[in-house]
Amino acid sequence: MVFTCIQCGQCCMYLGDYIVIDAKIGPYSFSCSCVSTNTVFQAVVDEDKRSYFDDGFSSAHPHACPFLRPTGDGRIVCTIHETSPVQCKLYRCVALKIYSGEKQVGYITGMGALHSDDPDLRSLYDSCTSQISKEEQERDKWFACFFEKHGYRTE
Repeated sequence: MVFTCIQCGQCCMYLGDYIVIDAKIGPYSFSCSCVSTNTVFQAVVDEDKRSYFDDGFSSAHPHACPFLRPTGDGRIVCTIHETSPVQCKLYRCVALKIYSGEKQVGYITGMGALHSDDPDLRSLYDSCTSQISKEEQERDKWFACFFEKHGYRTE
């Protein structure tokens, strides 16, 4: 299963707890820190995305990365792609979406972590973590088979 980014924004909807704006240093320039790595970086909103930036999205989504914005055509994009920190550039987001019926109940990131508020799915995931392959391609296929065997649908 090869991952193709569709710019849905899910991968960054909870990064507001890790990417923090410390100070505004210009109209579209910010001094920031990455809480998870204890590093600082300067973020500059990409010129082609500045029209999306001043829209109030961050206040409506306080846990999202402060630089995530909707484009108006269904995509949600990083507005600092050119100056994003290293861990963002290396991050592989949603590898597998998990559904119960037609409702998405969780997703697996490229690192193999489950993101879900569903207690049954969380329990099922916790029960299998020792069996998960470390190889990325094998892991994605393994998760898909595992969850489908337990009545979920995956994409």
